[in-house]
Amino acid sequence: MKKILTLLSLMTLMILSCGNGNTSQEKKSDSASTGGSKKYRIGITQIVAHPALDSAREGFKAAFKEAGIDADFDEKNANGEAATANLIANSFVSSKVDLIYSIATSTAQAAAQSTNTIPVVFSAITDPESAGILKNNVTGVSDRVDIKQQLQLLLKLDSKIKKVGVIYNSSEQNSKVQVDDLKAAAKELGIEVVEKSVIQASEIPQAADALTRESDAIYLPTDNLVASVVNLLTDKATAAKKIVFGAESAHVKGGALITQGIDYYEMGKQAGKIAIDILKNGKKPSEIKYQRMSLNDIVVNGKTMAALGITLPEDIKSKAKIIN
Repeated sequence: MKKILTLLSLMTLMILSCGNGNTSQEKKSDSASTGGSKKYRIGITQIVAHPALDSAREGFKAAFKEAGIDADFDEKNANGEAATANLIANSFVSSKVDLIYSIATSTAQAAAQSTNTIPVVFSAITDPESAGILKNNVTGVSDRVDIKQQLQLLLKLDSKIKKVGVIYNSSEQNSKVQVDDLKAAAKELGIEVVEKSVIQASEIPQAADALTRESDAIYLPTDNLVASVVNLLTDKATAAKKIVFGAESAHVKGGALITQGIDYYEMGKQAGKIAIDILKNGKKPSEIKYQRMSLNDIVVNGKTMAALGITLPEDIKSKAKIIN
């Protein structure tokens, strides 16, 4: 009996040794395949799907690909619900991701509230200070633009413009900040601002009709609610022969005439570079001041320009990128 037990023990040890040997070999193989570098786990939380925010997400991932850094991206969309954004942020904290990338204000607020230790990098936030997200573990890239420069571009197209309309979601802090910036810039240039605030998409058609009657041109801020119905706004304005100028290029793709705004893909890449600095180079978020993007190329919608019967001044035409 003792001989049988001894034999069984020896066989068990042999099996375990073989198993450990295989595991060790697999680890070596895995390490070789990744060059011995760490594979980072990153949670991406986005408040809603639309072209600008989608571009910010893709630009972020592109920064890691271009840097040759291996990462698993767990991508979540809150579908416009703040409660869902909170659940997503808490799930990332529970699963102990290496970093959270938050796109837009609500998701950044949820992420910032959910952790004091996991690094949070944000983008697509106009005013991170008033949003209350600036903590030692939080940094990122703001999408706040130089609205005065945008208004000056509009006046080059039509110097007779005296009233600029703006439609925005009054429950979105980012949008209210942009409207304040617009009013300050317009005052300097002798332009009156006509405001129409909404809190849901169903209110936009009536507000858009009023703006086309009461203003000479319409400005579209980087507002998630407005972005979801940009085609409706631009169709109404173009039919009324009114210029729509946007804060960013996605508005022009949606039918606005012109923008000199920021590129959300490039903003996402910039946020990605910040994340890499934190993860790979060991920088603390508190050591990286949040950044703002410069205005990019002028973008013009060729179809809208034809529908409005507008000819671009030569100094704009020579710099503009025409899309259809």
